[in-house]
Amino acid sequence: MRTPQTILIVDDNRTNRILLARSLATSGYLTLEACDGAKAIELAMEHRPSIILLDVQMPTMDGFEACTRLKSIEKTAAIPVLFLTSHSEPANIERAFAVGGCDCIAKPFHMGEVKARLAVHLGLREATDMLEETHAQLLLAQKMESIGQLAAGVAHEINTPTQFVGDNTRFLRDTFDQLAPALGQVRKLLETAIAGEDCEGEAKAVKELFEEIELDYILEEFPTALDQSIEGLQRVSTIVKAMKEFSHSGSSEMALADLNRSLETTINVASHEWKYVADVEKDFDEDLPDVYCHEGEIAQVLLNMIVNAAHALREELNEEAGEKGVIRLSTCRSGKYVEIRVSDTGAGIPEEIRQRIFDPFFTTKAVGEGTGQGLALAHKVVVQEHQGTISVESEVGVGTTFIIRLPLGRELEAVS
Repeated sequence: MRTPQTILIVDDNRTNRILLARSLATSGYLTLEACDGAKAIELAMEHRPSIILLDVQMPTMDGFEACTRLKSIEKTAAIPVLFLTSHSEPANIERAFAVGGCDCIAKPFHMGEVKARLAVHLGLREATDMLEETHAQLLLAQKMESIGQLAAGVAHEINTPTQFVGDNTRFLRDTFDQLAPALGQVRKLLETAIAGEDCEGEAKAVKELFEEIELDYILEEFPTALDQSIEGLQRVSTIVKAMKEFSHSGSSEMALADLNRSLETTINVASHEWKYVADVEKDFDEDLPDVYCHEGEIAQVLLNMIVNAAHALREELNEEAGEKGVIRLSTCRSGKYVEIRVSDTGAGIPEEIRQRIFDPFFTTKAVGEGTGQGLALAHKVVVQEHQGTISVESEVGVGTTFIIRLPLGRELEAVS
């Protein structure tokens, strides 16, 4: 059974509130009532109504100010606001839309018109919610696709150092098995020498054992095996830490995030994609301020950019011949924005398709090699969810640069 939709009625006239509430109840709506703007904001934050009917002329806080405050609060910003006003002059109508209202109904109102307009905007709200849910599912699908692509590479990245750690550990074990008898013979030689007895026989035995086990080779290779093992374990630790940070950066709430750290993590997570085709050059602003954002979604965007850059280079270079390109990653502050650049020295994007790269499902890859959603979702995340910008600069035969600009939080803007 469908849950009834809730309408918040805000009017300082009690008769209007009663008339609206009773009539809307007969149409199956649930209603909440507020007599002023402050109470309306309180109820909206507590109950998250489906839509708000908001009177303009109210004491203390008028409808325009109440709407402005509602739109500035993350929990209530998406709730549609329909103004009720007895002043239908163009200037008032323009102001109603300017502060975030979605419609205006003139007083004295007719309930048929009120219900019709409510139905339209509630339908639009449902459609918007469905689109947002679909977007969330696409983001998840894109992330799962990326994780699927990364899984084999990460397994390889972990398997390689694990394998030579295992090989070196077996070498160290075999070496110990060889050294143990020789060290036992050395102890016997020392005991004989200390006792003042003839130890020539024991000395010859030690010499023969050392020659048999190739002591010079052991002394040369033993430190190398230890160093390689330590390096391998550090590499595994770095990969595991990066994967853990990447997979746990998906909080549903926006928060301040260190994008330099996010980039470092993403570089490590995607290392198997670029390490054989590119050298990564980093130019990070050490004083880069934190950015108020959905860190997990921004990390996903950065991952797509780095993987795309690696794929562009792989298509251009002869990997078997050991040819490598360059992927450059940089961060800096630009006024009230933080700017991230991801560049590659690949083949570039032809001008005729440059305007389409952010279109959903557009891809130049063969069927089955990509969904065409990566850049479209990147545009959605950066532009629509974070009010930032994403653009591309490309020259055929030279390379491509994607530029992401994210606005700083209000707290940081205030001190700029």
